[in-house]
Amino acid sequence: MSNNESRFIKEVKIEDPEKVMLRYKETGDVELRNQLVMHYLQYVNIAIYSMRSILLSNIPFDDFFNQGIMALIDCIERYDPSRGASFDTYSYMGIRGSILKYLRKQNWLPNRVWEARKRISQGRIDLEQALLREPTDKELADHLEMTEKQLNNLISEITVVETVSFEELLENTYSGITENTGLISDIDISDNMLQQEMLDALADAINKLPPKQKQVISLYYYENLNLREIGEVLEVSQQRVSQIRSKTLEVLTEAMKDFGSVKK
Repeated sequence: MSNNESRFIKEVKIEDPEKVMLRYKETGDVELRNQLVMHYLQYVNIAIYSMRSILLSNIPFDDFFNQGIMALIDCIERYDPSRGASFDTYSYMGIRGSILKYLRKQNWLPNRVWEARKRISQGRIDLEQALLREPTDKELADHLEMTEKQLNNLISEITVVETVSFEELLENTYSGITENTGLISDIDISDNMLQQEMLDALADAINKLPPKQKQVISLYYYENLNLREIGEVLEVSQQRVSQIRSKTLEVLTEAMKDFGSVKK
């Protein structure tokens, strides 16, 4: 299947998906499962689109799409309608989590990326001290003896690793709390309350951010803009956006670590 083919697969809506889900759980009829897959197909594309700023460009779209389809099927198999949870939210989070796990398994060469991060950060500091202002992307690239395209590619890679590391922290924080408190994921009301507490803690940490950091996080995570697009909105360089975003994730990371420590 080509990229174009997978992008244009249309979901086939069914009139009463809840009823079909119940029938599938009762009968195990694969045809009913296939109807559910086609009905909820949109969540695969939505999940991928919402993550487009961190998905690696060197990995074909089809790889993420196929991973999302397998995750959707798994969600249908695991979903228990009797628990009263919304399949929409359950499947979306399951698909997104599966794609993140797949992304983490790819060969990012993270050591190289983190070394590049240090080099770029130090280069920025050196130029700021020499120029008494923030360097432009071209000035930083020249200082590091690379092209602007190479600099931007490195910044994009750094963004991927930082973002996935932060999402992994959230996942591990949640898993760690459930293990230490005896909760079982996706089963009871206490689990749903814990998810809400985590979201509330994260929202509180974001609300405490300085205006510029809050704006960058909002544009990146909620508006799904990439670093270049955010730079255009804020009228700053891409590397400046990356710097603000990195500092913000450090603050949010500490806040979520504190939340995990308190809950445990």
